[in-house]
Amino acid sequence: MAEVVDLTDTATQSGFARLVGASQPAIAKHVQAGVLEQGASYGAWLQAYCERLRTEAAGRLATEARNRRDMAQALESEANAQLKMRELYRQDRLILDIDSVRKVLAEWSTIGKSEFTGAVDNIITAIESRHAITVDREPLQPDIEAALRAIGSYEFEPAATGAGDPGSLDPET
Repeated sequence: MAEVVDLTDTATQSGFARLVGASQPAIAKHVQAGVLEQGASYGAWLQAYCERLRTEAAGRLATEARNRRDMAQALESEANAQLKMRELYRQDRLILDIDSVRKVLAEWSTIGKSEFTGAVDNIITAIESRHAITVDREPLQPDIEAALRAIGSYEFEPAATGAGDPGSLDPET
């Protein structure tokens, strides 16, 4: 006949192993994993052990492989959601394609140069008319050209595909 165990007694690994029909090393692994709390009663160990068996049987036990799979599925879901959001933004014209942005920036640079050149001409003409003088433009030319180069430096050529230029406006390059 089997030994009677008082469930309120402090559990030992070998005694609990005999109670549940397992080996002492198997019970030691549960203690080491924190499933069975050192110094607890046989009743507490029995409850924790049965709960662990139910969890394992239901397939709810988190394993490293399952955690990685769940993480991969969550990342994939997030990526799909972001792709759908970007497509909706594109459809609603809340996101501009990179070619449109490049075109606008290039046009802005051209317009900026033209406006700057026109403004310089208007200022010189105004000074000449107000003071009845003729302004020699030659000494001003280096400064004008430097300003035009600065404005023109905002023009850029489309980045080569896959260039990965950190200054690029295109996140896909």
